[in-house]
Amino acid sequence: MKKSNLILVIFIIFIMVSSVIGFIYAPNDNGDLNQNLITYNGLDFQLTTDNRYVVDLNGNQILFDNDPNSLEEIILPNFQITQDKVYLIFNPEERDNNLDYSMAKLYSTLQVKGVRPVLACSKEENCSSDLPVKGCDSESFYFKKSNITNIYKDNKCIVLQGDDLIINKYVDKIDMSLIGA
Repeated sequence: MKKSNLILVIFIIFIMVSSVIGFIYAPNDNGDLNQNLITYNGLDFQLTTDNRYVVDLNGNQILFDNDPNSLEEIILPNFQITQDKVYLIFNPEERDNNLDYSMAKLYSTLQVKGVRPVLACSKEENCSSDLPVKGCDSESFYFKKSNITNIYKDNKCIVLQGDDLIINKYVDKIDMSLIGA
């Protein structure tokens, strides 16, 4: 895959996520938005018609699949983004639509926060030639599918380990942290 194709794929993922947000962000029939509003740590989470939540952050809509209250039990390791570029690392053999969706959500939030996310493989085998191969020596979020569920720091990586549902919850919790919720 050429670099221009990768940019096109990322752009299409961004458009798809944005389109979903636009489609599902609709008030209920009686127009009462407050009925479907959760205020959490000073931010308004608007419940959508498909039971997701949207937060408007300076004109940018950030999508959450989980009620912010349901994520309180997740304890994030201490992390700070100190660079303008962060890697989203994945095992190419584990990549599927669910993983792409979770990565696209984090990718979008990082962009809103002014950080340039870069997709990267955890190993060279089956990795697209235009993606870098990265380890935890750079600031990264490492998506790792596993039967074991855990979120932890490994060197400069935040490792999101678990099944698709857990990884999605971890992404929502990280996104909440990034936007200050």
